Amino acid sequence: MLNQRKQILVIGMADSVHLARWLSQFIDQPIDFTLFPSSPHRHIHPKLKNLITSASQQMTVTLKPPSMRWLALPLSAFDIPFNNFFRSQLLRRLITQQEFDLIHVLELQHAGYLLLGTKLAPNLPKVFITNWGSDIYWFQQFPKHKQKIIKLLNIASFYSAECQRDIEIVRQLGYAGKTMPVIPNSGGINLEEIPKDSLPPSQRKRIMIKGYTGFVGRALTALKACELAANHLRGYEVVIYSASLRARIRALKLRHIHKIRVTILKKRTPHHEMLKNFSEARLYIGISLSDGISTSLLEAMATGCFPIQTNTSCAAEWMSRNSGLTVEPFKPIDLADAIRSILISNQKVDEAQLINKDIIYTSASSYKIRELAQSFYLMD
Repeated sequence: MLNQRKQILVIGMADSVHLARWLSQFIDQPIDFTLFPSSPHRHIHPKLKNLITSASQQMTVTLKPPSMRWLALPLSAFDIPFNNFFRSQLLRRLITQQEFDLIHVLELQHAGYLLLGTKLAPNLPKVFITNWGSDIYWFQQFPKHKQKIIKLLNIASFYSAECQRDIEIVRQLGYAGKTMPVIPNSGGINLEEIPKDSLPPSQRKRIMIKGYTGFVGRALTALKACELAANHLRGYEVVIYSASLRARIRALKLRHIHKIRVTILKKRTPHHEMLKNFSEARLYIGISLSDGISTSLLEAMATGCFPIQTNTSCAAEWMSRNSGLTVEPFKPIDLADAIRSILISNQKVDEAQLINKDIIYTSASSYKIRELAQSFYLMD
């Protein structure tokens, strides 16, 4: 518990549930958060909006400047040819006019680069950087991004990541500050929200697939693998969530040509409905070129849904060898083999549920993660 109120500037995405979940861990702490939106948004995330307007908490969250509630999207579009100059100047003005104990950058390519654009270093309060899934692992391969990442690391006093992998990378890039314990960057899993009446995994007839195809998402590889394993999917329902247009179109082939039952969830499916879907699924498949832990991976593990995640994530750091599988992102044949093996092995999926439940309870429950997260702002 903090002894006196802290003034913390958070630079992050106002429409992100991950940012909202991070801040919600501090509702009982004497912290005044000032939020500067780092990306274009049409709406502030409802969970974050509740934190801003709630009076029944010690923590306060204030969006500044207030006009960014409506101007974030048009200003971001206007600022593209100017390399975000105008938004960086708004951020510079905020930092120079208000005293902050700490600046917390949540995500690098939007929030972090905006902070660099203020050109206030080295005359900044202490800077805390939290990288999200692909911020380091993916973008370090591009020279211009790598230069900016190194500049950010040079002005940071604290660094937090979901993976030991990323901590090793930033050390190689020259980071010399403190590193925080590895935790999910949007908070842990609330075990009270996990459905209690679900069937054993071996009796479930649903398969969950993350439907991203933009940026690093490779849902088409997962759908291709399902086509290759179609004979084993008879009687199963394939549920695709966060589906892009390309994934939706490819899913039609699975439905109409291979005669597999396919359901595509709405983009903004409520969280409790997502957990219900996971708790009714035997298998989860997440395929991408880059990721951190992946919140979906943790939710699959918590609900007894056997996870298959690409080896470009940190999944191997969070699963045991017997409680999940990692695969390569460009090999649908190998993924199809993995799908077949999981669908015919009842003992494996039931045993994996017990292992993963223990992992989540000991290492990723919201109660334990909240305690660790609150300790981060006590660091000197």
